[in-house]
Amino acid sequence: MTDLAHWKGRLRIGDFLACWSGSVGDAVPHRHFAAQAVFADDPVEVTDSHGQRYIGRCLLIEPEVVHCLLPASEAELWYVEPTIQFGPPVDLRARPNGAKPIHVVSDRGTGFWKAWLALEPRRPLDARIVQAVRLADAGRESGLSLGRFRHLFTAKIGMPFQRYVLWRRLLIAFEAIGRQRGATEAAHMAGFSDSAHFARTIKAMFGICASDLMIEG
Repeated sequence: MTDLAHWKGRLRIGDFLACWSGSVGDAVPHRHFAAQAVFADDPVEVTDSHGQRYIGRCLLIEPEVVHCLLPASEAELWYVEPTIQFGPPVDLRARPNGAKPIHVVSDRGTGFWKAWLALEPRRPLDARIVQAVRLADAGRESGLSLGRFRHLFTAKIGMPFQRYVLWRRLLIAFEAIGRQRGATEAAHMAGFSDSAHFARTIKAMFGICASDLMIEG
């Protein structure tokens, strides 16, 4: 186990998920918007708001569940956008590697992981859709009303436009920091008002402090 304050590792981020690899240890109960999967070669422990303990090599934590991940020297944490409408990529679907999944749920028992793992992966996107999402003002460029564009975007991309934009902004900021840009400059490049706004978004999405991150696009 690591000291309580030790988070040392690397975060990789995509358009709807992120992966942290390294040492972990919250020691403080928290919750975040993204669903979270914890994988480790040796069993790790999570406790919930009622003090219930979950111990295993594959822990699936529902979105917005208050939890505390106890320190571990090595683990892999996947964070998934909970609004997506297609299933996990092959590498994440195969990641448990025989470990029995243990579900960490709230009193409401939202069942995100059970439902999501049963869905098929997203099919390859039409090249025209790929081009459209690259445009910062895609709604106007498409010639559609904003409401119609967002409806079509969700139907084709499989997640709401605003959630997609948030993930893209995070990716842009992380890539900028990886190129040795300062946090404030990276935040502005990605459309965040300042570095504090960027840091709050990271904390809300992933439950990780921005100062802990080694970033990889």
